[in-house]
Amino acid sequence: RYSNFDLMRSFNPFYYSTISYDRRTDDYMLSQLNPLVGTEYLQYQEGDKIVHSNIYSEASMTYNKMVSDKHDVSGMLIFMARNALDGNAGTLAQSLPQRNLGLAGRFTYGFDSRYLTEFNFGYNGSEKFDEGHRWGFFPSFGLGWIVSNESFWQGALANTISNLKIRATYGLVGNDAIGSERFFYLSQVNINQGGNYLLGYNFSGINRSGTTISHYANPLITWEIAYKQNLGLEIGLFDGKIDILTDIYKEHRENILQPRADIPSTMGLWSTPQANVGEAEGGGVDISLDYNHSFRSDIWIIARGNYTYARSTFKFYEETDFEGMGVPWRSRMGHPISQQWGYIAERLFIDEADVNNAPRQEFGEYGAGDIKYKDLNGDGVINELDLAPIGYPTTPEINYGFGISTGYRSFDFSLFFQGSARSSFWIDAHSLTPFITYSSGGQVMESGAAKFIADDYWSELSPNPEAGWPRLSNYRIPNNTQRSTMFMRDGSFLRLKSLEVGYSLPDRITNRLNLSQARFYVSGTNLFLISRFNLWDVEMGGNGLGYPLQKVMNLGINISF
Repeated sequence: RYSNFDLMRSFNPFYYSTISYDRRTDDYMLSQLNPLVGTEYLQYQEGDKIVHSNIYSEASMTYNKMVSDKHDVSGMLIFMARNALDGNAGTLAQSLPQRNLGLAGRFTYGFDSRYLTEFNFGYNGSEKFDEGHRWGFFPSFGLGWIVSNESFWQGALANTISNLKIRATYGLVGNDAIGSERFFYLSQVNINQGGNYLLGYNFSGINRSGTTISHYANPLITWEIAYKQNLGLEIGLFDGKIDILTDIYKEHRENILQPRADIPSTMGLWSTPQANVGEAEGGGVDISLDYNHSFRSDIWIIARGNYTYARSTFKFYEETDFEGMGVPWRSRMGHPISQQWGYIAERLFIDEADVNNAPRQEFGEYGAGDIKYKDLNGDGVINELDLAPIGYPTTPEINYGFGISTGYRSFDFSLFFQGSARSSFWIDAHSLTPFITYSSGGQVMESGAAKFIADDYWSELSPNPEAGWPRLSNYRIPNNTQRSTMFMRDGSFLRLKSLEVGYSLPDRITNRLNLSQARFYVSGTNLFLISRFNLWDVEMGGNGLGYPLQKVMNLGINISF
């Protein structure tokens, strides 16, 4: 349970100023500054009161038994109930308790440490959905074969490949964290918020308030379901000195909540209804490699690397018939989930003659030195029909890392690299536009130009159509702040995430000092970065005005008594 409240007790003192003062007699006269608002009594003002309670209960039952030294049987059941209540919810729907129930189970069977099976299930209820769609059953099962435990896996083969395990899983996963509505099966009607309208003869005499409907009841909305498949391979080489784990997975998601795209405005609906119509599919591979070996009693090395490739695309996305409109590049189907759409920037306009001879761009005023976009459908107008998928997704499709730790006698050394690839980001042209007047602390101020803008922009003295920034002005030009290839950048990078060098005092010295251990070290994080983008830290994204990732150096000592 969490609760707090605040209140204020205060008074306004009477303030005075000196209007005359005699230095010889030390006499003076005062003038009241606030005779009408000063008080001699305490004022009382209440503040916020917050009360939030969360009750979580769980009951579990487990069973484990080994039969005849070959049959390993286990089972587990878990029941969960959660009830949360907010005392200051703000709306009728949010004031009702939030409740979830669930039952989960796992049953395993293993034979002779060679053949493994497992069955899992979840039976969950969500308050978001109608009574007929509230409960979901999500089973999964897996199979495993430890090949290296077979009788034929002996001799030189076992000495080389000390562990070999193959496993496969298939199952369903449910998701009720969809949309922003509390109860999809209930409508949200706002009384007296839809404007006024007049009735009566000549529309006079009777005034009525209208209503708005921010959400229409839909009892058919239910769980989003993911069908997951995984094939894994575990390999251990040379008595565990090298471990390799590989997983190949595939996922199909359906019942994705999306706004309906085929409802015309002539229906007069206040809000667009939603339904479980979307589908997506994804897959990838995850590989990790570990190496652990001691060459002698005083030399050791541990190395690790991991690589992940993941890609998810829309299989079905309810949208306008872009194919029939002659603009198939507008469709989201077949594209990654975080794929961005934007305009293809050809160059900057050279002069006004260049502007007059180009297709019309419908983003407000534009002229020489502004961005010229490509007319994809050839209709002579640049608008939303010319939006196209540009760049990689904003979520990296490749993530990887590798590092090493080693030691020689009393010295140790470790480092770790982290990287990602196949992602794009966009320079925030809206935030970085120079010479924009704004207010700060009661003062009117003007933003300056970043150095990379000041060094390479279009001007009448230097009308370079390939300049890195369009013409400058003391106001934002919407034509130049559209998402486009002009400001698209590669988000790939490789970073030295951490590095540490240490020295431990030998035992003969620590024993003399009555210490169990003493170690001196120098460490650093974010020491250097390799990236095609060099204006600021690539992990900051498109706004270089944010707080950058810090490079940190440490010098320390660890002492144990």
